Amino acid sequence: MSLHSDAVAQRTVKLIAGVSALALSWGVAGAAFAAVSETDQAQTVDEVLVTGQRLGTANAISAQRRADGVVNVLSADDMGKLPDANVADALARLPGINVIVNQDTGEGEYVTVRGFAGTFNAYSINGVRVALTDTDSRQMSMTVLPPNGLQAIAVSKTLTPDMDGDAIGGSIDFRTPNAFDFKGPVARMFASYGANDRARDQGEASDNYLVQADFGRRLKDERFGVFASVNYGRSHGVTEETENDGEWEPYIWRKNGQEAVDERSMFLPGIDLDYRRNEQKRYGGNVSLDYRGADHDLYLRGQFNRFERISTNDWTDYRSRPTLRLVQVNDEDRSLSSPEKMIIGHDPVLGAIYGYTPGQIVDADGDGRITDADRTRKSYWSLHGRSGVWNPQAFQFSRNMDISDQNQTLATVNLGGVSRFNALELSYDLSYSFGERENPDNYSVGYNCDACAWPLNATGLLWSSYDGRFPTPQLPAFAANVERDPSLLPLDGASHSRSRQKDERIAFKLDARYQIERGPLEHIRVGGKYLQSKRDYDSTPIWDGDFAGTPLDGKSLAGSGLIEREVDRILGGRYYYGAIFNRERVIAAIRAAEAANPAAMSYERLNQDDKQGQETIYAAYALAQLKWGDLQVIAGGRYEQTEVKNTFWSDDGANSGFDSNTADYGVFLPSVTATYRPNDHWVYRAAAWTSFSRPEYGYISGGQSVTRNPVTNEIIAISRGNPDLKPAEALNLDLSAEFYPDRSSVLSAGLFYKKIDNFIFTNGSQVDATTTNGFIEITQPKNGDTANITGVEFNFIKSFDGMAAPFDGFGFEGNLTLQTSEGETGLDYRKGRKISFVGAPDLMYNASLTYQKYGFEARLSYNYQGEYVEDLRDNAIDKWVQPTKTLDFHSRYNVNDRLAVDFDVQNILDGHRYYTTKGESPSYMKDYMEPGRTFLLRMSYSY
Repeated sequence: MSLHSDAVAQRTVKLIAGVSALALSWGVAGAAFAAVSETDQAQTVDEVLVTGQRLGTANAISAQRRADGVVNVLSADDMGKLPDANVADALARLPGINVIVNQDTGEGEYVTVRGFAGTFNAYSINGVRVALTDTDSRQMSMTVLPPNGLQAIAVSKTLTPDMDGDAIGGSIDFRTPNAFDFKGPVARMFASYGANDRARDQGEASDNYLVQADFGRRLKDERFGVFASVNYGRSHGVTEETENDGEWEPYIWRKNGQEAVDERSMFLPGIDLDYRRNEQKRYGGNVSLDYRGADHDLYLRGQFNRFERISTNDWTDYRSRPTLRLVQVNDEDRSLSSPEKMIIGHDPVLGAIYGYTPGQIVDADGDGRITDADRTRKSYWSLHGRSGVWNPQAFQFSRNMDISDQNQTLATVNLGGVSRFNALELSYDLSYSFGERENPDNYSVGYNCDACAWPLNATGLLWSSYDGRFPTPQLPAFAANVERDPSLLPLDGASHSRSRQKDERIAFKLDARYQIERGPLEHIRVGGKYLQSKRDYDSTPIWDGDFAGTPLDGKSLAGSGLIEREVDRILGGRYYYGAIFNRERVIAAIRAAEAANPAAMSYERLNQDDKQGQETIYAAYALAQLKWGDLQVIAGGRYEQTEVKNTFWSDDGANSGFDSNTADYGVFLPSVTATYRPNDHWVYRAAAWTSFSRPEYGYISGGQSVTRNPVTNEIIAISRGNPDLKPAEALNLDLSAEFYPDRSSVLSAGLFYKKIDNFIFTNGSQVDATTTNGFIEITQPKNGDTANITGVEFNFIKSFDGMAAPFDGFGFEGNLTLQTSEGETGLDYRKGRKISFVGAPDLMYNASLTYQKYGFEARLSYNYQGEYVEDLRDNAIDKWVQPTKTLDFHSRYNVNDRLAVDFDVQNILDGHRYYTTKGESPSYMKDYMEPGRTFLLRMSYSY
């Protein structure tokens, strides 16, 4: 049995044991919960008034309780009770939600639902499928949405036929407020101010602030309503990271990425140390105009959000360089001695002469002798073949800056309503959504010792570490000063580029509901939907080169005038960092170089990454709702037809140019959902439903995207499309029980199972190349065979109102998700090595201790996200994300009915937000990033 199979088996045993123990504890807790509730009810004479943070919890519980399927709701009050930067971090508080962190900022950007990556979920705002700011992906970047100005977020984990069917993981709907959400007129002001301690300690800008204003009221005999909200926020931060530069490699030479290697003994080529400075702005708002009449309800809703990030990444690179090696005639031969032991002489022109024969080593120059002139393949190993062992012979030290500002825009508007004609009810909605992501100007510059005089870089690097997260380079004595002497570093290169991607969507849907109420049949519903998405991506290389013809020509880093200052320490003093660049000076230097040396980009370079796509979706459904006493059943089916057309650059030598492809497919999705409500306290649910996931936009293009080194413009990776991809299809089973002892408490447990056919994954392979790195990484998406996920979710919320003081002010909220997954890729070299599903942690949980009394509110919250596979890598040793643990604190004092003051702390433990490894073991670090703590002081006023 493979190491991975052993790990899966062990996790499965742990899961079964955990489920058994938790099921028993749930039963005991349910009985105790019921007993406490009965005691509370017996002692309560008057209705308890629910206010403050408990009111938000009560509203979320009420929405979950009324839902037809398995739904978790995050209320506006919940979102305001923790210092979350955006809605992704806020959603991580819900059961089964895992946040994918942006590596640059440390903030959440994407979410997974029950182990399914963002591309497997459906996203909407007020029911409108939102445009996406990444034209290659179907996952929604939540960076643009602050957790302000929303009424609630609902995560539906089971689907009924009236819902979009492309949501194997779940459907996430962001709802903005309207005037009818409030009992009366509302006017509110919010303001917060805080600081990031990591930025402050490094002497960088560290302040964070936010202002928000809401206004709403009803007019004309309460029939008309208007609500508007605006917000503006600005934040600064510093993230510090150590990053594996290149993959960990085995001791013995590997032929390619599609073979097994010994993952217990690997060597590190190098690391980057990253020092990132970020300034982020978020601003926007929403408006809702509503009419509520006897027979017609009408609405016009819109929202606009803008995100702007000014981002500077200084990165210092320590790494061994691949160098030219002798090539074995038979690369499987393991009997050859190392080259240093085979030297038998020296030639003043050809270098060392070796005792190998041309039958053993390729005689590249054909002179009948094996000499240094026959070295033709770049490698880290002593020989290019199975006799080669790890033996790097050169290293690079470099200092670089990458200026990669980013802007995102997301806007939606929808017009619709509900009309009632006796037993017939019609719902209709016309919508438009626009999403854009722009990198207005990317500038990069680098200085390194590749061209330094011998022997400064004429040795490979060794590494030592007392902690696998922080490998330390062991520089030879003659090169030790390279870290602290910028005069040793000549220019490597500089570049300037920009890119822009956008998505525009129009949609119309019509639903008809006919009330019957004859026998068990309550009503039938039918509906249809049309959606068209148009996407465009434009990448523009502007210039790359050196500083010839400018005052910086021939200057080392020390003489360039580009250094801003020296950073003594990062990552808690574990590393000395050194010189960082000045942003404005770098931009000025590159613009001067552009003027002195205008670049003439080829037609191919200007267009090779550009692409356009159009996707048209037609959907129709029918369902019936039946009821037998306390049992409600919704049964029906949905059909979705998808038509796709892509235009992309096709690389075909002299015939290169734009090409296109088309695809179309239809999917039928039956489902049955049953809900049993025997009394006011218990709800039981069961569902058998089907869903699917369309391939990523970038995957079904027949073209390719080229990734270049931002400084040298060398190609380092190529991503190729696969127009033959099939959509992933899933069978989903859910079973749950929920107990509601009072308005603000719930205890629930659920079991889910998903079987996915044709699941989609990407797989990479390194190919040899005459580049500085010696290889290029090529990836292409493929359909796997079958995968399955099994899991359980528990949710427990209880406020201790009615108990004796001092316990009556306390409450507890907690949730736990345990799941196990495995999939078969269908790749020959992975057969018998089933993978964990990408993005699926085995364990996730949240625990919060709350307090509310005497006008004071507090919440201490702990979040744990277990390890999971981020993506598949060469040699079946995949990239894993290690567990993340965060502790946050919120407090509020209500000065009076109108004024409240909050104090919050994010990331109290000052831990990492992103930690990945090569393979499941934490021994082989891939990325480790810390963003520091954030402190916030907030005031709110309403009248």
